[in-house]
Amino acid sequence: MAEGGPRHQPSSIEGERRQSLDSQLLECPICLEQLRHPKSLPCLHSFCQECLGSYITKELSGKTASASSFSCPVCRKVTEPVSQSEAKETWAEQFPTNNLAVEMIKLSQKTSEKTTCRPCEKKGKMNVPVKLWCEQYNTFFCAACKVDHHDMFHEECEPKDIADVNMSAIMRREVSPNDCGKHNEKMEYYCEDHQLLGCSKCIIVDHRKCEVVMSIEESRDKLRNSSKIDDLMDLLHKCTEAMKTLIKDIGEQLQSIFYDQDTALKSLTDLRQNIDRRFDSLQKELTDKLITHFKEEKENLEVSRQQCERLMFAMQNTLTSSEEATMTDNTVGTICLFQRGQAEVASCKGLIQELEKSSVSTTLRHEYDTQTFDTNTDLTMGKIVVDKQQRNLPTTTLSVPLSERQLRIMGKFNIKLPSDKSNCTSCGIIYLHGGFIVLGDWANKNIKLFTENGDFLCNISMDGTPVDLCQVDDNTVAVMLREDTICMVSVEDLKLTLTSTIKLSMTTKGCYGITYRNNRFVVGKDTSLHSVSRKFGITSKIHTLKSRCLHLASDHQSGHVFASLHTNNPNESAVTRLSAGSSTDVLKSGVLKLTTGIDVDMEHNVYVCGYNSHNVIQMSGDGTHVRELLSSSDGIQKPRAISVCGDRVVITNQSPDQQNTVHVFQLV
Repeated sequence: MAEGGPRHQPSSIEGERRQSLDSQLLECPICLEQLRHPKSLPCLHSFCQECLGSYITKELSGKTASASSFSCPVCRKVTEPVSQSEAKETWAEQFPTNNLAVEMIKLSQKTSEKTTCRPCEKKGKMNVPVKLWCEQYNTFFCAACKVDHHDMFHEECEPKDIADVNMSAIMRREVSPNDCGKHNEKMEYYCEDHQLLGCSKCIIVDHRKCEVVMSIEESRDKLRNSSKIDDLMDLLHKCTEAMKTLIKDIGEQLQSIFYDQDTALKSLTDLRQNIDRRFDSLQKELTDKLITHFKEEKENLEVSRQQCERLMFAMQNTLTSSEEATMTDNTVGTICLFQRGQAEVASCKGLIQELEKSSVSTTLRHEYDTQTFDTNTDLTMGKIVVDKQQRNLPTTTLSVPLSERQLRIMGKFNIKLPSDKSNCTSCGIIYLHGGFIVLGDWANKNIKLFTENGDFLCNISMDGTPVDLCQVDDNTVAVMLREDTICMVSVEDLKLTLTSTIKLSMTTKGCYGITYRNNRFVVGKDTSLHSVSRKFGITSKIHTLKSRCLHLASDHQSGHVFASLHTNNPNESAVTRLSAGSSTDVLKSGVLKLTTGIDVDMEHNVYVCGYNSHNVIQMSGDGTHVRELLSSSDGIQKPRAISVCGDRVVITNQSPDQQNTVHVFQLV
């Protein structure tokens, strides 16, 4: 064993924590067992060779045969094999063996063996267990030999009880990742161009043309003299806290859907008690459907939690290892851990953004009509309803509210089809979860479906003029026709299907805006708003306006309805909010002129288009905070319709040179 001992005496709690983290460091993140034939990826995360090979094969299954990379199971960094020409089943073998992990496992096995007192063995007393360790002379003693041997010759030092000795620190100093995996020579250089450590042979063979190659001491000093290490440690702490917050939130979501499942199953059982055996098959059908939805949502949440946990444990290991590297002046370890930490921080930020975009709140429930308990009618057991609503992730140390982000253009695409007879006039647009965009074309009287990348999927013709769209659920969009008709359109299997129509009982003709809340529609006419039942189309007037309302939007969490009013008069309201039977003017026509499209995001921010002012603003629901997100200087001309989904925003335009184009933005 190397000379020297631990520099401080850890508490039992700290010792247990170190032992746990050491165990995790030598644990394969895939099989959660001790590493076997450990292989290291360029991001410095290690896995069993067999586990990594199986993971690569599974991830690339279904992809094209020319796939040339895969993502790290922990940080998801895109990784290429050494030789892409070889079979994918052998890619894992190409990566270097983690010799540090191999040696640490060997030493760990040694330290787990029973240690006996060497002085006693020389006296012929075998297998006497040790109790003490001399830090100065790196020797173990039993209690008797301490008195009879050690204290007689080493009065100046005091041995320590082995229970208080940090064997992990001793083990870490015993091994070092200083040897090059290719040439078995000491790594002495660092290439900043490729961000790689290497021995002299590596530098001569692979990095002769690189501009910045320095010794590892110079690289270490450069890192220490900058704030990069401290900044990285701070980010790792924040990322770890962010993962803890998300893991807690995902756990609460799991508890919620478990509760929903129990409630729905109980509802089915209670209903079954009121009817006879004829419902056995129906009950089984609905139960299977409920459990299928439950398993799907449970699996999605568990996958998200597993991603967060893997990344959190990896960052915790990096933090602990960084502390050890700093204490032991481990040059190579400092550089390696810095690189690994950078990859983990980038992955943490990417994972949070991904979860922010896809995060939904799912509820499962059983619905049935109690009035069907009439033996003279055909009875049913109702249906299983799956409701998904976009939701806010809990605030983390890395979260940035949407109200503080800026819009960045992601792309634009053409919406005019070869079959269209006229240039497009898109007055309504919906951005659905899953990256699908549905828009209504007034000029060509059709509804079109695109991907967020602009790939056209399908379209259907309308028996009228589509003026506005609203989302009913994840797979259903309502289309408001100018001719007082609401069309229900299903969006499934990459196609649009007209499922039903609702003819409104209006005394005056001509509808414009539409939104959906609490199982009812709110429809805008020239100067009035009307509530419409989804089932029968019965309408009732709920509010009178001073100007024409072209678009409506709902905040499903607060229940507020926002109406954009098409006016240029600075003394008139541009946006009105309806809530609990009352109305409030929340924005005057100043920064906006001839208000058109309007939508609400998951954080209750309202987005409004100014047709004549050529801009888009974001404001709080009460209108107290208003800021301009886009203006004519950003290339926006006559914006008409807008839709927000997570941090993505899509906008249609009616200027002559942009009317066939949809712009896609991201809040960053």
